[in-house]
Amino acid sequence: MAQTTSAAFKKLNNYFGDIHNHCGVSYGHGSLTDALNNARQQLDFASVTVHAVWPDLPEDDPKLAYLVDYHREGFARAKAGWQKYLAELEDANSDGHFITFPSFEWHSIVYGDYCIYYKTTDHSPIIDAPDLPALRARLRELQTPLMLIPHHIGYKQGSRGINWQAFTDELSPVAEIFSFHGLSESSEGPYPYLHSMGPRHEHSTAQYGWAQGNVFGIIGSTDHHSAFPGSYGYGRLGVWAESLTRESIWEAIQQRRTYALTGDRISLAYTLNEMPIGSICDANRDRQLNISVEAGDSI
Repeated sequence: MAQTTSAAFKKLNNYFGDIHNHCGVSYGHGSLTDALNNARQQLDFASVTVHAVWPDLPEDDPKLAYLVDYHREGFARAKAGWQKYLAELEDANSDGHFITFPSFEWHSIVYGDYCIYYKTTDHSPIIDAPDLPALRARLRELQTPLMLIPHHIGYKQGSRGINWQAFTDELSPVAEIFSFHGLSESSEGPYPYLHSMGPRHEHSTAQYGWAQGNVFGIIGSTDHHSAFPGSYGYGRLGVWAESLTRESIWEAIQQRRTYALTGDRISLAYTLNEMPIGSICDANRDRQLNISVEAGDSI
């Protein structure tokens, strides 16, 4: 747990997690127990995400029949085991030691894929909604703390990349820009997208999203499918939080005090005019940027 001497970070500590990864509770490999045990060995917090909903699953293409059946079977398994999943996740949560959050994944060819995160395991159902506006409406009705975080955003819109015109930061304080899919910060950076859904597309990148006026922080997570949260080189996130509790980790993500990592536990703290990472600052022609970086090897 690293600390920085900057006044803006005086009451904050650095923690590391992976909040988007999978195991065999839906489709994937390995048990939830194994996933949580693997996470405890190297992470401060985690969410093991359940594949659960795909409203525009391509059912009319005979060539994709195997894919449709595979997902349907996984979704049915997820819904049947959801309550057991929540109970095991709750048992694994321990303030000061290891923090867990429940989550499920909602897929969409049109809007891109999103993960829905709940702050606690109470009042945290799987929501089956036909489109993104309907999903947001259903989530608002729950009146419980939650987040709706897009991932692998860099694919072309219509190929499960993000639809920036439909994005809003109402429930989405951050976006996942690094995972095993690659890096979606820009179309020219390292770690290109190599999945069968296609290469990176400029109009789906984070830089393009910011240029359209969207406000969001960034995270990395593995999207690993074999019960290894934080699998090295696949992605993880760093946060600056007051303590290792659900309340503090949740608040840190909500306030965008987050950053994306490929694997190493690099501590990164920066301020702009004494405002910490994730802040929204007033316009100012005079800008003082302070950066503190700590790593386990040369940078």
